[in-house]
Amino acid sequence: MTFIDTSLLATISGTMAVLLVYIYLYVQYKEPFIGLWILSWLIHLIRIICFKMPFIRESDLEVQIIFQFLSVLSSLLLVWGSNKFISKGVNRLWLYGAVLSTILSELAIGFHQDYFYKALPSCIFIGSIYIWTGMVFFYYLNITGVGKYITGAAFLLLGVHTIDYIFMENVVWFAPWGYLFDAILRFIIAVGTLLVYFEKTRQDLTNKEKYYRLFTENAVDIIFRYRIVPEQGFEYISPAVTEITGYTAEEFYNDPELIFKMIHPKDVALYEDAKKNFHLVNPMVTTRILCKNLSEIWVEQKFNPIYGENNQIIAIEGIARDITTRKMLEQDVARLDRLNTVGQMAASVAHEIRNPMTTVRGYLQLIGNKKEFALYKEQFVLVMDELDRTNSIISEYLSLSQNRVMDFKLCQLNEIIESMYPLLQADSNACNKYIMLELQRIPELYIDEKEIRQLILNLVRNGLESMKEGKSLTIRTYLENEETILAIRDEGGGIAAHVLDNLGKPFVTTKTDGTGIGLAICYRIANRHKAKITVETSTQGTTFFICFKLSQGLAV
Repeated sequence: MTFIDTSLLATISGTMAVLLVYIYLYVQYKEPFIGLWILSWLIHLIRIICFKMPFIRESDLEVQIIFQFLSVLSSLLLVWGSNKFISKGVNRLWLYGAVLSTILSELAIGFHQDYFYKALPSCIFIGSIYIWTGMVFFYYLNITGVGKYITGAAFLLLGVHTIDYIFMENVVWFAPWGYLFDAILRFIIAVGTLLVYFEKTRQDLTNKEKYYRLFTENAVDIIFRYRIVPEQGFEYISPAVTEITGYTAEEFYNDPELIFKMIHPKDVALYEDAKKNFHLVNPMVTTRILCKNLSEIWVEQKFNPIYGENNQIIAIEGIARDITTRKMLEQDVARLDRLNTVGQMAASVAHEIRNPMTTVRGYLQLIGNKKEFALYKEQFVLVMDELDRTNSIISEYLSLSQNRVMDFKLCQLNEIIESMYPLLQADSNACNKYIMLELQRIPELYIDEKEIRQLILNLVRNGLESMKEGKSLTIRTYLENEETILAIRDEGGGIAAHVLDNLGKPFVTTKTDGTGIGLAICYRIANRHKAKITVETSTQGTTFFICFKLSQGLAV
């Protein structure tokens, strides 16, 4: 075997190396541009092998035309794949160049010109494509690493070598060394392409990890992965956990049982039952948890079990969402629904009850004034007082009616409070308690004065009844977060948790002689004024906040 045959064999080996690398990458990643590269190098390999076969005569016109066609086709496929690799469209200039080089070469073949003129257009076109491909790796490939420089330099040199080949073909010593140089460059392209793709894959994975981490660390929901075997503990928990619970992620990593310690005592059984059903598809559980500051919030957790060998759950991935606001809205809606029901009942039966009561009271008053019943005057007065009390209870029920006619006027809340102060003070003095006013400058509001008076009276009397002698109740007004706030704070013993959960529901009361309607009326009045009632309570007292939107008011 001569040196030139060895060099030619090395060229074929180098091309096959590139082809095998691309086939490996395509099997692994199924990228379309790799498929185009495979076709390009496969056609190039077939052309080299076939035209060196002894039964193929290079001087035949048909052979030269096919040789020219395969050369151009291989180059266009390389251009197409490279453009897909960098996510760009193919420039039409390459198509024009392919047509032009083909026409010139076919003309030279048809006119039986020297080999130099036949091969020159194709060599320039193919060399230009190799050089452009090298520039793609240098300038358009946005990855780090040496792979793109190695591959780009190899393509540049291969392009130059393809062009200079036609000028140096007749140099005796050049042909064998040219084939060997060609083989070395193709082998470098194979290795470089492998490096490029691995570096690109690594960088893509790094970028995706960065984006996913950015997403999880900035999500408002808690994203977590909890390992079950071989040792329980959090593998990851997003920083949102600090905002929601007050505990840092490090505290959860250090104490695998912390999440279970936070479950509200009333929901422990529910949570344990959910743990037993992790084998279900995407189980979800809603529980209350106790935050670091001992406040209580509602959390909705969605779990996704991760299975290992033997179908055993090895970890739990999931999302926990703070739904406290949603729960409060649901409670408000449920409360309003109940108030609507009671209001509708009250409106439908009140008149039917009041009419006979009015008749009974009138006859009692008439009979009670007769001399023969003078001995029973106290009993008549007692019965009429009870009838009046019953009538007042019916009036309270009517206050819950949704269809009550409202009389909204522009009023100053401070003036309403000040006008009520003597009456409220008389109530407090009668039970040896005190009422203080802390009224700041606030805007006027469009409100129903009678209803607001009823709301204040109900809340103040509830507060006075909850306090011991010598304690004080404070009525405050102020502006905060674009809202006008009416705050009524007592110094009682606070509201029990089970009562707080049902606050505002009709018929819920802790008083022995209460109807459970007073606070329900307050919530109804607030709702009709598009205001919101919030409550803060402790063993030192309770504060009711009635928040009127500032849009309801005018400038101060």
